[in-house]
Amino acid sequence: MSLSTKNVLLFLMGLVLLVLSGWLLVLARPLLVALSISALLAYLFNPLVVMLAARLRGKRSLAAAVIYTLVLAAFAGLFALLGAVALNQWPRLQQELQDALVIMQGWLTRPFPLFGFEVYPEAVLNGLRASWGNALSTLTISTDGLFSSLTDNLLWTLVVLVSFFYLLKDGHRIQPMILSLVPAPHKDDARQLLAEVDTVWSVFLRVQLFIFVVLLMLIGSSTALIIWLFRQGWLPLSPIGLALLLVGVYAAIQQVDNLWLRPQLMGHALELHPGVIFVGLIAGLALSGLLGALLIVPILATVKVMGRFIYTRLTLTSKEEEDSHPEGVP
Repeated sequence: MSLSTKNVLLFLMGLVLLVLSGWLLVLARPLLVALSISALLAYLFNPLVVMLAARLRGKRSLAAAVIYTLVLAAFAGLFALLGAVALNQWPRLQQELQDALVIMQGWLTRPFPLFGFEVYPEAVLNGLRASWGNALSTLTISTDGLFSSLTDNLLWTLVVLVSFFYLLKDGHRIQPMILSLVPAPHKDDARQLLAEVDTVWSVFLRVQLFIFVVLLMLIGSSTALIIWLFRQGWLPLSPIGLALLLVGVYAAIQQVDNLWLRPQLMGHALELHPGVIFVGLIAGLALSGLLGALLIVPILATVKVMGRFIYTRLTLTSKEEEDSHPEGVP
């Protein structure tokens, strides 16, 4: 077999492996999402595990179990609190919804002028309701499909919870395992690269937490102000109008976050151009949803660090070869 034939076969095999790897990644996308969530949570709470393990004389397994239990208890308490608040406010909300429906029915019975014609909203809504009913009649809604979806969500939630615990418990072994696979002459370079990548993700999490606190303060203060103005009678709005105003304010805050706050803070902290971060956020949101928008920025910063490291090593290697073989010397 000639050398060119071997090269062609190797190229074809590599292409087949690349296609199979991409196919497996597509199939395993839910698993990757679940593992990404658990890895992000484990990385976030790892400093607490390290501090608690130091107080427990190096018993990391016990420290991981304690932190894991506290995190689950905090999430369960938060959901229970939200559920209790919702149940407590439900009678009042139900009454406000009934009042809003009465107001809307009054609107529907009054025609409004449009291009010289009188349009009856009730007739328009009846036509839309009929069209919507025809569209729904073409769809098959199966209880088996609904049950299967709920089962899948529960299974992936279980994957997140289990992998989160084991990453808290044994996540510190990942870096030594990676270093053990690197040849001895390159261990220092690999250790330096892993340290830089770890710094990128640590900075990202700190900035992300700061952004979360800022957004929480903006949403909380704006909601409290709007509700206070509404109760004082300075906002003559119906409950539906109040809800639409709140949704508009939340959307505006989200746009400020996407267009200015996150690109500026992340760009300054991770040394990335704000335009690159903005495009990355939009692309991550469009391709992978909220998780993609959350992880795209540290991934871009990691790619930048790895690219800069590879470029530096290649430049140093080329310079060393030039120094060892001066021009004119064989």
